[in-house]
Amino acid sequence: MSRKVTLDIAIIISSITGAILSYAYLQDGMEKYISLSILVIFAAFFLVLAVLDATADKRFMRYGMKKRGISELLLLGEDSNVTDTWDIYGKTSIVFGRDEGEFQVDVNLKNTDYAGTIDGEHAVMNYSGGSWYIEDLDSENGTRIQRGGEGKMYKVSSREPCRVERGDIIYLGLAPIRIK
Repeated sequence: MSRKVTLDIAIIISSITGAILSYAYLQDGMEKYISLSILVIFAAFFLVLAVLDATADKRFMRYGMKKRGISELLLLGEDSNVTDTWDIYGKTSIVFGRDEGEFQVDVNLKNTDYAGTIDGEHAVMNYSGGSWYIEDLDSENGTRIQRGGEGKMYKVSSREPCRVERGDIIYLGLAPIRIK
């Protein structure tokens, strides 16, 4: 629970407590009903705020994710479990490969189970015009992409960059990397 929701609930409880005390201890009828009215309206207002604050992430998650774009790459293991992650927030170019001292790669797959199917500089992902694109670097085992909701694989060309979206899985040789 967020601090805002906790504070909203504390204010609601205080308002209800004030209303109960007003009802019990105020003698004048007009003062009692004015006090009760103000405190009940105050509690209802903060109840609405608490509900809105508690559901804000759920209501805007779908839209916020689209706007936020791709921020992470996940290396998947045999059972589709995540075995490694790379944060790419703020980057504009990422080179995938197997760096053994002679290459400069951003995502080094040297120490993975898939290392034998990865070239030194296997593929590159570039950010351009608000989208990410992947391009094979004439690798021996190639680069393929599986779109988020599809089961079909597409080969990535070394001459024509392919747009990458959240939820896609790219295969560098046999290494599956989920785009998040």
